Formats: sequence, C-alpha cells, structure tokens
Amino acid sequence: MSKVLLDVRNLKLYFRTRSGPVQAVDDVSFKLRAGHTLAVVGESGCGKTSLAKAILRLLPRNISTYSGSVIFDGEDIMKYDDEKFRKEIRWSKIAMVPQASMNSLNPVIRIEDQLAEPLLIHEKLTKQQASVRVNEVFKIVGLPVDFLQRYPFELSGGMRQRATIAMALASNPKLVVLDEPSSALDLLTQANLMNVLKKIKHEINTTFILITHDIGTASELADEVAVMYAGEMIEYNSAEYFYTDAHHPYSQKLMASVPTLREDKELQFIPGQPPSLINPPQGCRFAARCEMKFAKCSIHPNTTQLADGATVQCWLHDKTGEVKHA
Repeated sequence: MSKVLLDVRNLKLYFRTRSGPVQAVDDVSFKLRAGHTLAVVGESGCGKTSLAKAILRLLPRNISTYSGSVIFDGEDIMKYDDEKFRKEIRWSKIAMVPQASMNSLNPVIRIEDQLAEPLLIHEKLTKQQASVRVNEVFKIVGLPVDFLQRYPFELSGGMRQRATIAMALASNPKLVVLDEPSSALDLLTQANLMNVLKKIKHEINTTFILITHDIGTASELADEVAVMYAGEMIEYNSAEYFYTDAHHPYSQKLMASVPTLREDKELQFIPGQPPSLINPPQGCRFAARCEMKFAKCSIHPNTTQLADGATVQCWLHDKTGEVKHA
C-alpha cells in the first residue's frame, strides 16, 4: 500500500464579508495516498475550489480564519512562512490547473516560453534544460512538439487545456490539483482529456485531486471520492464502493441524478437550495433538503467511520445514537 502523501486535518478557511464570515471550508479532514486520485464532488458554492486554494495557500485578502494542518509528504506545510511555501511547495511540489485554465494562457507569448518560465525561475534550469523538459511534458499530454512554437489562440480548446496540464507537470510535482479541467469542453474532447490524465496517472504515478461537478467523468479517474456540502466534507469513500453504495443521503441523491447506460432508471433531483455559508444551520446542513431527516438532525452530526473504511457525517450512521463530544 502506498504511503499517505497528503494528510489534511481540521482545515478551516473563512472569508470576511460585511454580513459576516463565509465558512467556505469548515473543519475538513482527509488523507490521500501517493499515486491515487481523489475526486471532490458537490454543487456549486459548496467549497470545492476553496478547499484547493486553502491547500495551495492561494488566498485573497479578506481572510478571517485560516487554520488546521496540511501535512504534505510528512511535513506540516501550514507552518511554513509565505516565502518558504512559495519557493519550496507551490508549483514545484503541488501544482494546480485552475478552473477555465485554457483561457489563462497569455495570448501574445508562445506556448514554449510560458511552459519554460516556471522552470527558469523556480528550478533554475538553463534555457536548454528547460526546453528539453518542456518537450518531454508536451509528449506526455499527447501534443506535437512543433505546437510549442504556436500562440494559444492557434490551438483548440482541448489543446490549450492539455498545454496547461503540461505546464503543471513541468516541475515534476508530487500532487496536481485539477479544478474542473473538462467543464468547458465538448464530450469527445472531455473523453480524450480523461484518457490523457489516466495515462499520466499510470505512467508517471502522479497524484491528483480532481474537482468536478461531473460525477460520471470523475469515475474514470477516481480512487476515492469526497463529497462536499455547505463547506463540509460529508462523505469520504473509495470509488469502488461510492458508485454502488453511497452512504450520505446527499451523496445518494447525487448518484440518483446521474444517467447510466446499463440501467433504465428515473432520474431524481434535490429540492431546495444549499444553506448560506454566512449563517449555516447549527445542526445537519443538509437537513432542510433531506427526505430522511429526524429530530436529532437539529444537532450537528459526528463524523462516523464505517466498516468499509468510509467516513460519513450523518446521524443515520451513528451506531450509538448518542451525541459524542471530541
């Protein structure tokens, strides 16, 4: 069994607003093993991207709370000052492909120069060494090396997305965070991109965090699935079990909304809206939309570990029926 590469403990990220703090990431804990892919799923505004930014410390100015532990490769990188984090962790060891990343390339700079820049700055490589590495990662993502001399507007959307993934891989990071990498692409291009990611995962043993709305797409790559809702991680399960036996009522509703090829089923939806993250409910944050709620849901649920190794934040899975205090 591979070692734990990322161990997140009680991570909180609140944003300061005039109406009060937005609890974007609220007491999230999980572990990710080297070489595995964690798919983080959930509705818009549930905290998926904020979780990624908290791990990478890509923070805006209006932070009111930022606490917890992020143990990466055996070291708590939350203890690093900003300068040490920037030099030793961000991009070189943990890279991120941001949402709508194919539009983030500079349109007036050639692709090769954009990919080589972080290698020249962070890795202190020579231009020749950087050029060799850029050629290598371009081949890994399945793009012809002569495309390196083109400008971004000369590439299709799928090609630009592959170019940004190549940029993230250039420094040989141990962990790559992919934020909605296929959301702006057509279905055929999405399928091709997922095949590229699977190839990268198996050939160079890259560890991924895949943030996505598309649960079906996530199944192609995921080893584990984390479900975010209203700033909390309400279920963490292996992909093997999640897609056939999701535990949390919200996770079950998400799966019931996904069409399948081999099963004729009536698709379901989740009524209502997620709660405000400025003043979330004191009890279960999904209770107002849950068909299985009962009196105890007015109390915030514990995180319970189940026999199959999954963790779930729901009173339905609490064996004692008693409120536990940490």
